[in-house]
Amino acid sequence: MDIVAVVLSLLLCFFIFFFFFYTTGKYCSGGAKNPPGPSGLSLLRNILQTVEKPHRSLADLSRIYGSVMSLKLGCLTTVVISSPEAAKEVLKTHDHVLSYRVSSDPVRAAGHHELSLLWLPPLARWRFLRKITRNQLFSTQRLEATSGIRTRKVQELMSFVNKCCERREAVNISRASFITSLNIISNALFSTDLSNFDDSKTSHDFHNVVVRMMEISGKPNLADFFPFLGFLDLQGARKEARLLMHKLFRVFQELIDTKRSSNASRNNNDMLDSLLDIAHENESELDDNNIKHLLLDLFLAGVDTSSSAVEWAMAELLRNPKMIVKVSRRDKTIVKESLRLHPPAPFFIPRKSDTDDVRIFEFLIPKNTQVLVNVWAIGRDPNVWENPTQGNRCERQ
Repeated sequence: MDIVAVVLSLLLCFFIFFFFFYTTGKYCSGGAKNPPGPSGLSLLRNILQTVEKPHRSLADLSRIYGSVMSLKLGCLTTVVISSPEAAKEVLKTHDHVLSYRVSSDPVRAAGHHELSLLWLPPLARWRFLRKITRNQLFSTQRLEATSGIRTRKVQELMSFVNKCCERREAVNISRASFITSLNIISNALFSTDLSNFDDSKTSHDFHNVVVRMMEISGKPNLADFFPFLGFLDLQGARKEARLLMHKLFRVFQELIDTKRSSNASRNNNDMLDSLLDIAHENESELDDNNIKHLLLDLFLAGVDTSSSAVEWAMAELLRNPKMIVKVSRRDKTIVKESLRLHPPAPFFIPRKSDTDDVRIFEFLIPKNTQVLVNVWAIGRDPNVWENPTQGNRCERQ
């Protein structure tokens, strides 16, 4: 009991020290203007305000303090961007100094932040991985080569829906769109389907892993607000993230081993073929572990975002039945309007400043400050959109 009491006392002292040190320090110099925001002394209140649906609570606060707003979230200074003009400053004007990432504690499980294309700093390693993905997955030639796969998977989805209609069965749009997105991505990456409409267990397993990974990666975490508590993993998020990552890594390793053991020569028809060829030529730059972490990025970024976009689009069409008769095969306004109302992620990946000289409008963004672009709030800004919460722009366009 004495040891427990000592540990708790030390933790309390650390907490008090960091509370007063980080809430009373001034972080602007040379007469520069602080971004407005709630008082730094309301540290705990700021955290509590952002825990439940942070995109909504931060949007509400931005109406009080403006589109460039500063908050103290524990030891983390955060600037929240909530207007198109301010977002342009972050994403375009100052992109070169605001391109470093702030990774959450679950993302750091299994050392993912040190190998991930999404979270690496924009240095040589990041440029190497970016070049690979650009040339081997997103080039015009590659996209044209996989267009037949996308068409075929959509046709399979329509066939499944038609069969359900014939049997007078309800269609689980969430599951159906997820399986379609999963197989489109898996064919582009591995030239194989990872699920089908009849294999409910496999699709549910993948769905649960992907959705849970997205949830815990974006969920507020005490270790992000108070890094000195990170080793305790009080919410268990890092442990769970590590288990989920390794589930996907086992699948990826099986696919890698199958490719290597195949007697047939690889024809560079998919992303994994290309990665294995590059690894064979330069193993020091790209080994199996690097490949699995890159595949994890591509897999998570492509599957859940696409399927959730389809699900939200269908939900909005059901709310606006007049729009259904106006939808055509090439009508992109439905997609744009659905993404405006329901972006796949309410925030862009957190950035941080790499210098003390960044200014957004008249405000200074201190070095190592987390910068969050609230894309959900921008899509519902009444200063930009007429009736911003209603999906009615499709009809006028």
